[in-house]
Amino acid sequence: MGSVNITLANGQLGATLQTNDGITGLIVTGVTEGSYAAGTPILVTSMSAVVQAGITTTGNRFATRQLQAFYNQAGAGSQLYLMLVPPTMTVAEMADISNANGAKKLLDYADGKIKVLGLLSDDEAIDTEGGTITITNGLNSDVYTAATNMGILAASYFNSHKPFRAIVGGTSYTGVAADLTDMSAGTTNNRTAILVGDTVPGQAACMGVLLGVITSIPVQRKISRVRSGALSISSAYTGPISMESDTESPAVIAEKGYITFTTYANTSGYFFSGDPMCTAVTDDYGMLARGRVIDKAHILAYSTFVQVVDDEVPVNTDGTLDAGFCKWLSQQIVNQINNTMTANKEISKISCYIDPAQNILSTNQLKVVLSITPVGYATNIVISLGFNNPANS
Repeated sequence: MGSVNITLANGQLGATLQTNDGITGLIVTGVTEGSYAAGTPILVTSMSAVVQAGITTTGNRFATRQLQAFYNQAGAGSQLYLMLVPPTMTVAEMADISNANGAKKLLDYADGKIKVLGLLSDDEAIDTEGGTITITNGLNSDVYTAATNMGILAASYFNSHKPFRAIVGGTSYTGVAADLTDMSAGTTNNRTAILVGDTVPGQAACMGVLLGVITSIPVQRKISRVRSGALSISSAYTGPISMESDTESPAVIAEKGYITFTTYANTSGYFFSGDPMCTAVTDDYGMLARGRVIDKAHILAYSTFVQVVDDEVPVNTDGTLDAGFCKWLSQQIVNQINNTMTANKEISKISCYIDPAQNILSTNQLKVVLSITPVGYATNIVISLGFNNPANS
């Protein structure tokens, strides 16, 4: 008896993986208040959610100022993983990989969802609680230690395929840019940045504003993009000095590899000066935007290739890989990244090469070369401007 059998083909639509690129985390000095216990990681989506968690301006003025700034910039509904830590914990201790109650606790709670983590200490509160704030090279010395510690911690999570970038608040800035350590010379920490500047004069940094910007832009976009519009702030300071009074040091701060404020003639508002990490400008991942792009590609590559672990692989009689298989597998990751990143203009191009000549029978190892061409940035624009006399043409 004749029949017709129909099967449904699957995997033909090129569905893309969701990587939640804009999710950030914040660890900031605070205290137990109401139903919230300091040291407890939570997820909030609005200032109403912050209040519902028990955190208010009454008991945590320092923290809520940052949180309000975050939602002013990012808007209600934006996810933020949050943990307040007591003023007995320095920012260096927050970042220490051996501290089970520091950044590691929030990162593990988020389980890989945090793509950029901000750390900010209330130096006045730490000093009041009997801690010691030592100023070294223009900043709280713990800031430099925290940046180093975060580089170690971030590398650990990279190895666990949960990559993230970190920003440390450059607190207790003296206002003397010449004193700052040059982070673009002799350092190789491309997973951490330091932020200098706040919306009020004092010892803090505008971490909430910065995380709010990061949350609201795609991975390839620089936080300093002018076309995105001015920051949602009405004043800007570098330490005790307003931007209007300090026309030289912000440029020096930026040149030394820190994120800070800038302004532009005939353009209203304040902007971030750039997105440098604590590494040389020649580092491929020396900008936050480049780091966020490669981290997204990392997650996509891992999610694609983990499906092939211990799978059967066709080989030729000499033990080398079947060329058709190599081409097919290469196309899987190319399609995934093209559909997820190239189509959204987050990168310019993706290519993948799997050498068929590798002998997988001998090594049980599959080597893949994945190459991404990033987008470029019109950072320094040189214009030749002059008059033209058509009669002389």
